[in-house]
Amino acid sequence: MRGFRVLLAVVSVPSCAFVPNRLTAQTPYFPVPSIISSASGLTVSVTTAGSYAISISPQGWEFEGAVGPLQNLSVSQGTDRVGTWQEIAFDHGTARHSSIRLYDNQAAALFTTQYQQSGPNTGPFPSFDLYPHGLYTFNYSGLWSYRFGSFNSRAPWVFFDGQANTFILSPASNFMTAVGAYSSSGALEMPIDSSIATLPAGFTHATLLSFGSGINSTFDSWGQTLTLLKGKNRPANDATVLLNQLSYWTDAGAAYYYKFSDPTSYVPQLLAVKPLFSADAIPFGSLELDSWYYPKGSPASWASNAGGMDSFVADPNIFPEGLAAFQQSLGVPLITHARWIDASSPLRSQYHMSGNVSVDPNYWQAYANYMVANGIQFFEQDWLSNQAVTAFNLTDPDAFMDNMAGALGAAGRQVIYCMPLSTHILESSKYSNVVAVRVSDDALRRSRWDELLIDSRIPSALGLWPFADNFLSQNVKDILVSTLTAGPVGSGDAAGTIVPANIRQAVRPDGVIVKPDVPIVPTDATFLALAHNSVAPMIASTYTDHGAGMREAYVLAYEPTIGAMAPISFLPGSVGVSAPAYVYNYFQKTGVVVPHGVPFTDTVDYNGSYYVVVPIGPSGIGFLGDAGKFVPSGKKRIAKLSDDGAVHLTVSFAPGEKEVVLQFYSPGAPTAIATAGTVGRPSASPTAHLYSLPVWSNANGAASVELQVSRSATAVQKR
Repeated sequence: MRGFRVLLAVVSVPSCAFVPNRLTAQTPYFPVPSIISSASGLTVSVTTAGSYAISISPQGWEFEGAVGPLQNLSVSQGTDRVGTWQEIAFDHGTARHSSIRLYDNQAAALFTTQYQQSGPNTGPFPSFDLYPHGLYTFNYSGLWSYRFGSFNSRAPWVFFDGQANTFILSPASNFMTAVGAYSSSGALEMPIDSSIATLPAGFTHATLLSFGSGINSTFDSWGQTLTLLKGKNRPANDATVLLNQLSYWTDAGAAYYYKFSDPTSYVPQLLAVKPLFSADAIPFGSLELDSWYYPKGSPASWASNAGGMDSFVADPNIFPEGLAAFQQSLGVPLITHARWIDASSPLRSQYHMSGNVSVDPNYWQAYANYMVANGIQFFEQDWLSNQAVTAFNLTDPDAFMDNMAGALGAAGRQVIYCMPLSTHILESSKYSNVVAVRVSDDALRRSRWDELLIDSRIPSALGLWPFADNFLSQNVKDILVSTLTAGPVGSGDAAGTIVPANIRQAVRPDGVIVKPDVPIVPTDATFLALAHNSVAPMIASTYTDHGAGMREAYVLAYEPTIGAMAPISFLPGSVGVSAPAYVYNYFQKTGVVVPHGVPFTDTVDYNGSYYVVVPIGPSGIGFLGDAGKFVPSGKKRIAKLSDDGAVHLTVSFAPGEKEVVLQFYSPGAPTAIATAGTVGRPSASPTAHLYSLPVWSNANGAASVELQVSRSATAVQKR
């Protein structure tokens, strides 16, 4: 369908037209053309014969399909949660009403169909007979796994070319039942699963097509569009105590996971752990009770690790005084685990069930009441990909997820997903109180890094904070990786095995995590390399952005094969840092200036290297930040940072914390002036031009500092 004509007609939007979301404006205008376009370079054309085409001009991509003769073709414009839009709507087939919507400020098209009477689940819209071929592909292939080069039915489906031009096709509704598919003729579709034979009157399905230049930027644009469309308020990375402070976990791989032969030992031991952490100035702000805390199986026992939940009430053999008494003695909110409901559980006769979970609002209200009464702030729904599922139909999967999020949200509780499929991650775009998702297998270790980094890409695009499972603190690089997720950071250490010096690199003395702004994900170049070669080196990055060119990037790089070495290379600009830049090897404590247009190169092994990449600003200084933190310039430590020929910064201290040592590159001897708090004298390290500066807090828990270097030294550096 090329070279199409502009069709002019005078019509109004039919009264039966379905427009998704609450509209703040909808104004038909005349005459009505059959072509609409957006500033992002996307053009839609629809003919009365039923052909529709989408042209993406920046990439030269074309998508085409057809639905048969149309009636009531109209064009309108309006506003929804995403922003202002233009839309072509039409009736077709057997009482179906469909539309294609373009957003003025998003590189996206929204396709919607409403069934105005019950009908067979056939002929999905859109169905692209023509779409770009020869592209690389990526999606999830199952639990904590991913796939390059082919798809399974789990959406979203991601396509990209060798220059990282990308389009993403996903459901925009019915996430639990929609699938990615190729029709028998090879058309590209996102229909409702074909095992659901009939779609009822009033049923509506929507599909989102997003595109862009850059794999990661397209992921972010797609995710922003979808969460705006569904109304999710995306939580900040410090929005809850779970996200803001170190937590303590008792799940698989942790020290106290089904460990005690005497169940009465649990409460005393866990109460003893907290002061040990606090004594080392690394207090935790929440504690997770995993599946051991409730009775399971038949006969019901806390020690049964094979069965489903008998009850969500804590086992009295472990908590003889009740869970509330334990929480009050502990003094921090709890995170509690849930799995599926056991076949022998009395809950099955008390509440309406579907599959192995309850879809009854009363069940979830009872659960919420129990959480509130017992100091439980966070609910962790586990086993989502396996036993914790409903019967598969149009209603029950959504009822399970909706009632869970709704009842707990009304009670002010937050939700964590564990063992999710991409369907659950997409579903989270509906719920503001679903804040985090675990994206790798039990017990964080080096072998989990790939799945953690790659699986973080889709949830982070949708406003979820990905996180690793518990770490053991003797593994310092596992703590690093956990911190770089920008989500929860949790220890599973036994009392007496804590390595405080390692954990302190992630948190302040009050347990507040010094983290990046966004989750760490593979770079575009890494996605391209993995699409070519599954054993390509991993390079992943995240950042802290202080504005005005002051973005500090954090780059993790490693070779995937034990015992091998691999060369790596990246431009500072590819991780968001303007050149010239200073690249600091965190563990080797060495750095190098990287001029504009010159890539940074190194050789990495299986255990990896970690780099802090900072711009060298107008002052000539490359400011790193807190010398003792994985994320030196994280906003919980460096509250403000700018460079106008002098570096201006504000340091935030934990209550009672007195001194922080800052680190920075300078081409010559710098001067430091405190405008709040106190500074010492800058001292040079054995590494050339790398300086340390002690800073002391004022009475308000802050220090403000100005750094400068002589003009002659700056001029030498710029040459």
